[in-house]
Amino acid sequence: MERLKEVMETYDTISRVYPKTREGGALARALLNEVGDTIRGLVPRFVLDIGAGAGGNLGVLRSFLSNSLYVGCELSVGMIMASSSDIEWVNCSGTHLPIRPGSMDLVISISTLHHIPKSLIGNALRGVHEALRPGGLFIATVWGCDKATLRRLRPIGDCEGYITWSYGIDRGIARYYRLYREGELEHEVSSAGFIVVRSGVVRVGGFINYYVVSRK
Repeated sequence: MERLKEVMETYDTISRVYPKTREGGALARALLNEVGDTIRGLVPRFVLDIGAGAGGNLGVLRSFLSNSLYVGCELSVGMIMASSSDIEWVNCSGTHLPIRPGSMDLVISISTLHHIPKSLIGNALRGVHEALRPGGLFIATVWGCDKATLRRLRPIGDCEGYITWSYGIDRGIARYYRLYREGELEHEVSSAGFIVVRSGVVRVGGFINYYVVSRK
C-alpha cells in the first residue's frame, strides 16, 4: 500500500497543472480509433473510469457513446478538485472499489494499471470483474516497457521504477511505474476471469501503450 500512497501524493502535487497536459484526451481518442468499432453498439447505463484523473477520458468517451451515468474513481483528491467535468466522483483506489457488484456496464482504465504494484494488480482486476454485470466490457491501457520509456525510467526492478514529472512545478517529482511487456496485460486480465475480445498497441507521442478490450 506504500506504493499507492506515493502515487496519491504525487498526483495531489501535480493536480493543479496535470489537466493542461491532457487537454483533448489524445490517448483516449487514439484508443477509440482502434476499438471504436468493437464497442460502437454498446449503450451503457453506467460507466466507471478507474484512475479518472481530472475526468478528461470520460469526456472523450461521453462524446462517443450515448448519455450514461459516468462515475470517476480517483485516488487523488487534488485531481478530483481540479476537474471541471460533469461526472460523479468517488475518491477511491482501483485496488479496493466501493462499487456495487454487477452494477457497471463498462469500466475503463487508461494509463492507470501501470501505477499499481504487481502484488496488488490481481485485487484491482478482480474488483473490476466483480463490479461489471455479466457481459460487461473492461477496456484498459498501460505503458509499454520499450526503449523509449526505459530511457526515462529510474529503475528499481525489471521494467519497474520512477519517471520524473517536472512540468509546471518548482521541483521534479518521481512517479512510480510498473511498465508492461507485450502480452502481459492480456495474461493478467485473463487470469482475473475476463475473456479478451481484442488487444493491440496505440502509439502516442512516440511511446507504446498496450490496450485490451475484455468481456466478463
